[in-house]
Amino acid sequence: MVLCRKPMCEFKFFGYRQFEKGEHHITRVFSESVLILLVEGVLRFEEDGKSITLTAGEYYIQRAGLFQSGKRASDEPKYFFLHMNAAFSENEPEGLPIRGKFSEGAIRALAEEYDRLYRSRSANFFALNALMFEILAELENNTVPEKKRTVIAKDIKRYIASEYHAPLSLGDIAARYGYSEDYTIKLFKKEYGTTPYQYLIKKRLQEAERLLLSTTMSVEEISRKVGYNDFSTFYRDFKKRFGVSPGEYRIKQNG
Repeated sequence: MVLCRKPMCEFKFFGYRQFEKGEHHITRVFSESVLILLVEGVLRFEEDGKSITLTAGEYYIQRAGLFQSGKRASDEPKYFFLHMNAAFSENEPEGLPIRGKFSEGAIRALAEEYDRLYRSRSANFFALNALMFEILAELENNTVPEKKRTVIAKDIKRYIASEYHAPLSLGDIAARYGYSEDYTIKLFKKEYGTTPYQYLIKKRLQEAERLLLSTTMSVEEISRKVGYNDFSTFYRDFKKRFGVSPGEYRIKQNG
């Protein structure tokens, strides 16, 4: 069972909840779907007779129209919850599974920002919907299978290697693959032990080294050709990697 990508979800309400010791989940049939992001404790409830137990670091989407009850007491759970109108399917090949784990740092930061905006009433309907989609995207990113993550990381590497000379940013790379910047960094670093930006700089400097030794192009021309818009940044990055300035490196290597 997955949360469908289409039709798109619609934000309804956001909040934070903490159970008292021995408290039970409410008995209800609710008209909206509810995303639960459990940050502490244990939450227990029944949904159409099926027992559900959530522990810290797990999310669950309660679907609208199902009978929920709390026969068993929960263990002082603390969680963010988001009410929404949404569609679900058992046949869709892609979508967000209704249950899974989440990266607490990224999700908690988004949830706390949501809570702040919602309480302040400073955000409009579209801003609240946009933040909801950020949360859903982060959850979906975290459920991408290991094999697919490896394939994506390799494709990102190939893309950087072919486009390093362009004015490329982490935001550009993340947007190309439909992920957040934080998730793009995590995915790439897990595969290669470095960030996409660090790899981009490495490729630019490798090409700059080659051009310094094999052409008569000026240092400034080389910096632009390998993708730097600012010469001082190129100069700093080159010296950090090779220990000397680009001009000194050329003289030293060419004798």
